[in-house]
Amino acid sequence: MRLRHLATTALALSLLSAPSVQADTLDLLATLRLADQNDPNLAAIRASARAAEQGPIIARASLLPHLAANGSLGDTTLKQDAPNPMGGTIPTRTDYRSTQWSVKLSQPLFDWSSWHQFSAAKLQLSQAQSDALDKTQNLFMAVSEAYFDVLRADDNLTLAIAQEAALNRQRDQAEARFKVGLIARADVMEAEAQRDSATAQRLTAEIGLSNSREKLNAAVGRDIGKLARLREDLPLDAPVPDDAEAWAKLARERNPGLVAARLQSQAALAARQAQRGGYLPQVALFASHSVRENTDVSGANQSISFNAGETDVVGIEAQWELFASGRTRALVQQATDNAEASKQSALAREHQIVTAARTSYLTLKVDSARLQARQRAQASAQQAYTATKAGYDVGTRNIVDLLLAETNLYLAKRDYANARYDYVINSLRLQAAAGMLSEANVAKVNSWLMP
Repeated sequence: MRLRHLATTALALSLLSAPSVQADTLDLLATLRLADQNDPNLAAIRASARAAEQGPIIARASLLPHLAANGSLGDTTLKQDAPNPMGGTIPTRTDYRSTQWSVKLSQPLFDWSSWHQFSAAKLQLSQAQSDALDKTQNLFMAVSEAYFDVLRADDNLTLAIAQEAALNRQRDQAEARFKVGLIARADVMEAEAQRDSATAQRLTAEIGLSNSREKLNAAVGRDIGKLARLREDLPLDAPVPDDAEAWAKLARERNPGLVAARLQSQAALAARQAQRGGYLPQVALFASHSVRENTDVSGANQSISFNAGETDVVGIEAQWELFASGRTRALVQQATDNAEASKQSALAREHQIVTAARTSYLTLKVDSARLQARQRAQASAQQAYTATKAGYDVGTRNIVDLLLAETNLYLAKRDYANARYDYVINSLRLQAAAGMLSEANVAKVNSWLMP
């Protein structure tokens, strides 16, 4: 798979072509598209995967023909004793310039190490691609969580502000009642304590919203502005397939992180085979052509050839390292241990991912029931508050009862809001665990947002 298809993934490709949203509001798809364009982590992932694409090309070169050329130019002085016609020898000197060049074409016939290095490089490329897909999916999952965390924090702040205002009104009413002698001073102090507690919650919610927005700003590379809100009526559909083991099977087959771990294990086995090639010879077919010329000859021997001429050679050459002082054995053992470590890491990753898939499925099933329960609890808390307020107004309930009912009402509203966001995020987590965080699944969640 080419990197430009992998690095963006099916999800990211769809995001890049997704329609634009209003300039002042971002939905989930638009936010992910911005992250895809601006996140430096994604750029680093894609650059690493591009680098991995060159691995098989580099390894394959060792199995293909090689053509090499070399040449030399030198001035030589030859001193030797030449026979003397008068008897004995006389010293002579010959100076000449030699020019030599050659070309050699070779084709490996048997190279065990290079062949398995090529196999390992192909597996490493597939591993890098799966790893890039896994990291890309994880980053998109993190951005999605950050998006809904902003909405969650904003809802919590809205509720905290409303609770503070309501309790402040209760405190003012309590003060007015105390002044006309209807209630005791202790009731006013109780109202003030509840109001001050709500103020502290509101300040904490403000900090939480600011932190959540900054986290999402960093992911998308700009100020996010307004975000599309979550609809009130969420479709609480059962996961498809509606079976924990089915999701575990999908995770085993499709999770890109697990696929990458298995490919790494296979690449380690190929690397071990490559090291075993150190025990075997390397055989290659070769053809060479060389030319040597001697010029500017001066001295006693003007006609000597000094091996000048052209040479053509075709043949087979072999190289076999018979003894390497234990180096080959150590390399094979090291590669064997690395292969075993990769195998065990893949098994551990499988257990982790399968467990995550089962847990995400069961959590989502519980979230669906919990969300409905929280909705009913909110309605009950509202009714309880209304009844307590009516009793307080006619004097049958005291202010402590009223403050407790009001606090329980806002707690129920906050729990219901958090349950809604938990359900949405866990829906995406289940898809990610199974390697199915596709554009269609994200678009489905995106449709739960109000335009």
